[in-house]
Amino acid sequence: MLRQSRQLLHRTLKSAPLWRRATFISIQGFPANLTWYSPKTGCFRSALEKRNLSSKTSKKMELPESILVGFGNPLLDITTVIEDNMLLEKYGLEANAAIIADEKHENLFEELDNMDNVQYSAGGACQNSLRVFQWIVEAPNRCAFFGAVGKDKFADRIVKRASADGVETHYQVKEELPTGTCAVIVSGQNRSLVANLGAAALFTEDWMDEEENCCVVDCASYFYVTGFFLAVSPDTVFRMAKLSSETNRTLILNLSAVFVLEMQKEQLDNIMPYVDIVIGNKEEILAFAETHLWNTKNIFEIGKQMQSLPKDNGRPRMVMVTDAVCPVLCFQENERILEYPVPKVDKKKVVDTNGCGDAFVGGFLSQLVQKMPLDYCIRTGIFASQQIIGVLGVTIDKLPKFTDNCI
Repeated sequence: MLRQSRQLLHRTLKSAPLWRRATFISIQGFPANLTWYSPKTGCFRSALEKRNLSSKTSKKMELPESILVGFGNPLLDITTVIEDNMLLEKYGLEANAAIIADEKHENLFEELDNMDNVQYSAGGACQNSLRVFQWIVEAPNRCAFFGAVGKDKFADRIVKRASADGVETHYQVKEELPTGTCAVIVSGQNRSLVANLGAAALFTEDWMDEEENCCVVDCASYFYVTGFFLAVSPDTVFRMAKLSSETNRTLILNLSAVFVLEMQKEQLDNIMPYVDIVIGNKEEILAFAETHLWNTKNIFEIGKQMQSLPKDNGRPRMVMVTDAVCPVLCFQENERILEYPVPKVDKKKVVDTNGCGDAFVGGFLSQLVQKMPLDYCIRTGIFASQQIIGVLGVTIDKLPKFTDNCI
């Protein structure tokens, strides 16, 4: 099982870019007539691109607890800043790399834990997004998180950190493996990442049969699932996907990484009819087309085909595609497309790009659950991502208070 955990994490680290960009699918309630084509620029333009949306034009709603439920792989991020290379040399680490922990790294996490200048955060892609979600909505426990941890002090720490950031956690405890961890060793502009998926790889569907967990799911109106979690517990994802569709709730899927599309094609195809919003970057969208033998690399063609895949209920699907330099593309029903440009970032203000994509999703979801216009959701996602890259790690307590003026 430990070998399986390492293989899964290796593909994750290899496939997922540090600067995560999201892809989304349109859902019920978003404005319909959003785009037009400009012959002069050869681009699609949005009628909302320059619209200044605020609380004056779009009143926000009071959110109930657990309105959003996320499923992912929890990792305790342990971050330290070093002034020399002694720690790197001791464990045979490169200054700027991402690897999977093996036997020679057994003592690394304990050593970091005993250091004075260590920063802990409740990490993993989904959990990061939910923490950013909570930062923006402010009221605690508006989202709940499911994943697996071990029975150890690192599990205690991850519970404490997630709770401090307002996330209600429902971890399944697996004693066979330790809590998943990721050592982040910072030296100047370099980041050396050493990760172990650990107990996160052991989540099982029967955890969702617990009475308390059933109550949490009953409260939710939105479900957010990462491709990383699909690779761990496809049965759980399929169960939540069918439930969401049958009870007229919203399911958001993040494709997460190319390896998920390559290795989990059957599982993805099984849940796609129930997915309302698909999130993925350009590389992941291209991989989806390749695994389905669509014989095209045209993002516009792929986006339209993904949007029009069979749907279990009558609600239209939306697909959102992002790229490092190109605008966010939102594919909606009847071939409507929203193109949304992303402002450039001053490189001098970039501290750490880890978690940028997770923050975008968290910001987007924070407005989606409040039924805000799509334009406002995307603006908030961009704001969140550009705030996160200015701090070390996904450090919520170092971020400014979110207001409408922020976007």
